[in-house]
Amino acid sequence: MAEGRATGGSTPTIGRRSFIGVGAASLVSAGVGFAVLLIAPRVLPNEVDVTDFLAFWSFLFLWFGILGGLSAESTRAVHDSDRRTEAAHERREPRMLAVGLGVGIALGVVLSVSSLWWAPQVLGPDYAWLALPLSASIALFSGHAVIVGVLGGRLQWATFARLVIGDSLLRLALIVGAALVAATVAGLAVAASVASVTWLIGLAFSPTLRRAAAARSDVPLVPFLRRIGHACLASGSSAVLVVGFPVILRLTSSEAAYEAAAGLLIAVTFTRAPLLIPLNAYQGVAIAHFLNNRHLGFRALLPIARLIGVVAVVGAVLGGLLGPLLLGWYYGPGYVVDGWVVAGLVVAAAAMAMLTVTGALCLALVRHRAFSAGGLAAWALAVVVLLLPLDTGVRSVLALLLGPLLGLGIHALALRRSRVVEKPPVVEGEQS
Repeated sequence: MAEGRATGGSTPTIGRRSFIGVGAASLVSAGVGFAVLLIAPRVLPNEVDVTDFLAFWSFLFLWFGILGGLSAESTRAVHDSDRRTEAAHERREPRMLAVGLGVGIALGVVLSVSSLWWAPQVLGPDYAWLALPLSASIALFSGHAVIVGVLGGRLQWATFARLVIGDSLLRLALIVGAALVAATVAGLAVAASVASVTWLIGLAFSPTLRRAAAARSDVPLVPFLRRIGHACLASGSSAVLVVGFPVILRLTSSEAAYEAAAGLLIAVTFTRAPLLIPLNAYQGVAIAHFLNNRHLGFRALLPIARLIGVVAVVGAVLGGLLGPLLLGWYYGPGYVVDGWVVAGLVVAAAAMAMLTVTGALCLALVRHRAFSAGGLAAWALAVVVLLLPLDTGVRSVLALLLGPLLGLGIHALALRRSRVVEKPPVVEGEQS
């Protein structure tokens, strides 16, 4: 069956087999995140080491989240670029992988050079040197982000799923190896960093990946960089609230309060993973869906919004009732948090999921300024709330809920003003 064949008023974006494949990729990604949370507290000697490793892990994936803007913009750009009629030798637009690697390497160099300033505060004084493997991993991951985005824009979901699964499994294998050989914060951190080479390994074996690496943008370099900037700002602002929360909590809390928050940080991650890790894997599908159905405008996101709402209600009830018991059973009494905190974190995760979806629609409709404005507003309000003199659990729930709601309002306002565009032609993707 060819993916992307039009039927009825809307254009299908992904076939059943490929949907299952991307779902499997999202489950593997989520499973790796859960596995790390299960492994680290077991192999590290104390709660302080656990919070130190969680700070590194969240900071690494915060930057991966920022570079998610490369994926999002690459998906949009290749969707339109592949519809250009010029011959290949006449094209002058930049190759997206070269631009993405340039962005990633520049970020890596800036982070490495400035690490004397930020690393002692973010990673802790004993682990400031981990800024070096972290910077290298970020530079490498930019290539993964671009290629994943191109595969999504071309509806090549089978290869997309294999690359996501490969990256996740390599990271898990390296972390398990480090846990067995060098069960330290540094050992786990270096292992988590090295897995960013997965896409380079894939290039040697996959013609589809090599074709994705050669894809060109739909616009010249300067406007392409401008759009990447908006996409990375939005993705980065969201990533601060999705995976970078331990970092901003550490920077807005006393050292004693942060070290006592191991249970809260575990709860934040567990409540966000069921919605946001699969959504991250399906974000390319969502963007491609919105691109193929731009003629539907705001209505294109209604089925996704209903699903997120159902998951939020069920998850909040179950999390509030069972969350404290499960945390206490597995991790011990030092990791228990109140049931209302777990339920509130589930609702906050749903708000973040909706912000991610509306952001994808803004990008598909080329509303890049609204896309970035919503993410930045969510991040800014969350930081302000975290600075309030409240209990750590209270301000964490409020920050993670109110910030995304503000961003969601900005996106909704922009989307309601967007004009509905004509239905685009259908381009078939990878055969499955």
